[in-house]
Amino acid sequence: MRSWTRGGTSGVVLERLAPRWLAVLAVLAGPMALALAGCATAPTPPPLQPSPVEYADTLPIHPPASRMPNQVKELVKVAIGGEIGEAFSMRKGLEQGHEALNVTPFDDVLNSAWFEHRNGSIRLAPADVARGPTTTGPDTSAALTVIGGKSQGISPGFTIRDASGTVFRVKFDPRGNLHLASGAGVVSSRLFWAAGYNTPEDYIMVFDASRLVLDPGAEVADDLGFERPMVEGDVQAILALTDPLPDGRYLAIASKQLPGKDLGPFLFHGVRPDDPNDYYHHEHRRELRGLYVMSEWLNHVDMRYENSLDLFVSPPGFVRHYLIDFAATLGSGTVRSHRPREGVEYNFDFWPSMLRIFSLGFFTAGWEDREVQPIDPSVGWMPVEEYDPALWKANWPNRAFNNMTVRDAYWGAKLVGSFDDQQLRAVVEQARYPTRHATDTLTRILALRRDRTIGYWYGRVTPIENVHLMNAVAGGTEVLEVSFEDLGLSAGIWRPEETRYAYRFEHPARSVSVRGELSGEESRRAGEQAGRAAGSWRQVVRLALDSASQEDRPDLSDRERIATLIIAAQREGADGARATIYLRWLGPAEGYLVAGLTH
Repeated sequence: MRSWTRGGTSGVVLERLAPRWLAVLAVLAGPMALALAGCATAPTPPPLQPSPVEYADTLPIHPPASRMPNQVKELVKVAIGGEIGEAFSMRKGLEQGHEALNVTPFDDVLNSAWFEHRNGSIRLAPADVARGPTTTGPDTSAALTVIGGKSQGISPGFTIRDASGTVFRVKFDPRGNLHLASGAGVVSSRLFWAAGYNTPEDYIMVFDASRLVLDPGAEVADDLGFERPMVEGDVQAILALTDPLPDGRYLAIASKQLPGKDLGPFLFHGVRPDDPNDYYHHEHRRELRGLYVMSEWLNHVDMRYENSLDLFVSPPGFVRHYLIDFAATLGSGTVRSHRPREGVEYNFDFWPSMLRIFSLGFFTAGWEDREVQPIDPSVGWMPVEEYDPALWKANWPNRAFNNMTVRDAYWGAKLVGSFDDQQLRAVVEQARYPTRHATDTLTRILALRRDRTIGYWYGRVTPIENVHLMNAVAGGTEVLEVSFEDLGLSAGIWRPEETRYAYRFEHPARSVSVRGELSGEESRRAGEQAGRAAGSWRQVVRLALDSASQEDRPDLSDRERIATLIIAAQREGADGARATIYLRWLGPAEGYLVAGLTH
C-alpha cells in the first residue's frame, strides 16, 4: 500500500523500476496476488476505513519548484511501458484493479485542490453553467497592449493587457476554421468547470485591430524558439494567420492569466515530490480516473499532462491543480476538424502498430478507410452513431485512465449525467457560433453523447444514490424501510416496468438475514403514494426483521455493528454489478443509520 501514497522506500523503488520492469512485475504480481488472496482477512467495510479530509491538501506549504517534464520520456513511459504493463497485468485481466484511494465511505470524493462539487451536487442554473468560472472579460473598448507574441506552433496569438491592467493570453483560429477551436475551448472549459474541475476564465473576444498597441518591452519567439524584441510587423503577421469577421474585426479566445506562481504541469501518475499536500499518487485519485468519462463525452483527445497546470496560490500558500487548453475538444482538432482515428486509437498505439508491422501492413483498423465531412464548418466533426464509450481513447494514454475501474467510471458518468439540455444549450451559446444551425447541432450532439455515455456506464453498475432509511417497530417486529433513487430510471434509460431488484440484507452479529426481490413498477407505485423525490420515483425496500434479534449486545465491535444491504438491478441488456449499502447498528432504541455505499 505504501507504494500508492507518499513516502516509503518501496514507492520510490517501484517508481524507478516502472518503465523497465513494469511488464515483468505485472506478470509476477498477478499469481502472487491470487495466492495471497486466500489467506487474506475480510476487507474492512468502507465506513470503518480511513476517510479523506476535505481541503486537507490546501494547508500552507513552502513554494514548490517549477518544473517541465521531459515530453519524450513521458510519452515513451506511458505509450510503450504502460501499454505492455497493462497487457500483461493478470489483475486487470480479471477486472480486479485497485480501487481509487481518496474515496469516501459513500464512494465519492471530497472537495480539494483538485476538484470541487458543483453541478453534480446542487444543480446549477443554466446561466451559472454558461458563466462558468468567469468574472470580467477583456475590455475591448480601449487600448489593448500587446506585451508578448507567439507566431509559431499550433495556436499563434498574443499576450495582451487591457485598460484595467488585466492580462490575457489570446489565441486565434487558423485560416479557414474560424470559430472551430475558440468555440470548443469556451464550451468545454465551462462544462469541465461545472463538473467540478479547476479551469481558467476563457472568453470569446471580438476586437478591432486598431485597438492593439505594442508595448516597447514586448518579445516574440523566433523560428528557433529564442525570444527577440517584437515589432509591428509581428503583430500583423500573427493577425494574417487567422480570418477576420465580415465586419473587419477579429475573433479569438482570451484566457485570463491565473493568479499564482506557475509550477508547470502535473502528471497523471506519481506525486509532486516537493508538495507535502500531494499525498495520493495521481493514478489512484478518483477525480483523475473518472476524468476519462468527462473526456470521452467531450471528445477531449488531447487530455495529457501538457494541458494541465499547477499554480502556487499565496496566501495561504498551496498548490491548486488546473485543466487548461480545450482547443482540441468536441469536433475541433485545433487547426482542423477531428479525424476518424482520434478518439479511437492512440497517436502511437503499441499493439495495433505491432500488428501492422508483423502483418506487413495487411492489418487495418476500421477508421483507416473512412472519410468524414465536418458536421458544420464551425463545429468540426464529432461522431455520434460511431461513438462507443467502452472503446474511446485519447491521443496519448495516461496512467490514471489506464487504472480506471468501473466504480471510477460510474462516478465520472454521474458528472456527465448531471447536465440537462437547457444547461448544454446555455453553454454552447457562449461560443457565439455564426449560425443557429451550428448552435443547435452541437447542443444536440452533446445531449446524444451524454445519453450514450451514461447509458453504458450506469449499465455496468446498479446506479443507486440518495439512500434514506426509516426504522420502526410494529407489533414486536422491527421494520426497516430503505429508499433510494435509481439514476437509470431518473435519466430515462430504463423503465420501471422492465426493472427488478434482487436484494439481500445481512447482519451476522445479530443473526439477521433477509432475501427477496422487488419490482421497479411496484416500487414506483409505492413511491407515488409517498410523493416524488428529487424529480424521480424513489424505490423502496421494506425489511421485516425477527424481533428476537433486537436485543443489543454491548460487546459488539465497530465491525460487528455494520450490516449490509446488497441490491442488484436486473434489466434486459444491463447486467450491472451490485451495489452495497452499509448500515450501522446503534441499538434497539435508535436502530440503523446509513453509513456507506459502494457500487
